[in-house]
Amino acid sequence: MIDKGLATLLASSVAALASIIGLFVSASLSRKQENLKHKLETKRSINKESREFKLNQLTEFYDPIYALLSANKDVFERIGPTSPARKEEQFNNEETAEVWAKLSTEVILPNNIKVLEIIQKKLHLLSDSDDDEVYLEFVTHAQAYRVFKEKTYEAYVLFPYPSKIYTTVVREREKIKNDIFKNYELKLGWFKKWLCSTHL
Repeated sequence: MIDKGLATLLASSVAALASIIGLFVSASLSRKQENLKHKLETKRSINKESREFKLNQLTEFYDPIYALLSANKDVFERIGPTSPARKEEQFNNEETAEVWAKLSTEVILPNNIKVLEIIQKKLHLLSDSDDDEVYLEFVTHAQAYRVFKEKTYEAYVLFPYPSKIYTTVVREREKIKNDIFKNYELKLGWFKKWLCSTHL
């Protein structure tokens, strides 16, 4: 038989040991929770910054350039020197040439200058998969176009409009929009799963 004093000592030693083990386990779990919490907060912060950057790419770079180039493209294709309306002489040739001159001065030239300014100020928002060369070509073209609008020179052919810019902007704009929507779909999917699991 075990002495009552020894049994009490043994019981309190086991209780103390259990308490110490509990403290270690609790501290370890607490550290793991803090670590996990920190990782989640970091991930959320990175995701938020990434989302905000993509939104800035759209609203400050790709969308405005897309809108301005679309307007220029539409005017050029409808009444520009190589348009069907001009080639097929659907309208009075002098009149269409005059309208083109006015639209190129009042629409295309100011739009080019706006695109030029966006590129100069916001090129840092260029998508990773995009190439700055086509934008820099546009900068040269836009500046030359401004000079050649004042007086026509044959050397204008040395500064052609970089036709790839429009398709590049359309492509990159779509990629960014898809990335943003995928991110929201993932979040919505996760939220729906969580909602279903908590209400079953």
